[in-house]
Formats: sequence, structure tokens, C-alpha cells
Amino acid sequence: MKTQITHIHWQLSPDISSNAAITGEEDIHQCINNILSTRKGSDILRPEFGSHHFDYIDQPFDVAVPNIVREIWTALERWETRIVVQSVEVTGEAPHFYFAIKWCLRDDAERQIYQTEVKHG
Repeated sequence: MKTQITHIHWQLSPDISSNAAITGEEDIHQCINNILSTRKGSDILRPEFGSHHFDYIDQPFDVAVPNIVREIWTALERWETRIVVQSVEVTGEAPHFYFAIKWCLRDDAERQIYQTEVKHG
């Protein structure tokens, strides 16, 4: 049975057994996770794709947090152009950080705020 995808933005679900598409807000959450789980330089076809936040994971908290926030913000601005990042919050202790990224859709007049949570480590 074929499924008609009606959304302009979509991707296949990472769960290969489901044979489903991720659309809408869930598509953006997945893209954010993909960007932030990719070390910059590790994708040979797109060497600039990803984030350098990994470089600061083992630094002291007062050094790590502002650099991690900057690197996450920069990566998302470059690679996820459908959103406007509102804030990046970092909690936890090295090397087990949690990131809460608050964002809204660039073309949304209402500016509803969404949050994507990413665990590192």
C-alpha cells in the first residue's frame, strides 16, 4: 500500500521497520538531532555539516557552556534554515550534557515556540 505524503518537508523515519515518513514539527526535531549528533568534518560529502560543540564537552563548565551554546546556535542557523533559534540551554556535567533548544518556525507569524531536547554523552 502506498502512502501519499502531503507535506513539503518530510524524511523517512529512523525506525526502518515502520516504513513511515516524519513530517511537520517532528521532521524539524529530527533534523536538529541529526545536525547536533554529527561532528563537523565527519560527513565526507558535506565536510562543513554538523557542529563543533563536541570540541568543548570535556572543558570546565564555565568554558564549555558558552562555547557549546555558540556552536549549536551557529550550526542550526546554517543547516536548519526553517527555524529561528530562540535559546539554547545546557545542563548536566561533562561529558553528559543535555541541550534544550527553543525555536520557532521562520515563516510562522504567530511565532509558536517549540523545544527540542538533545542528550549528549
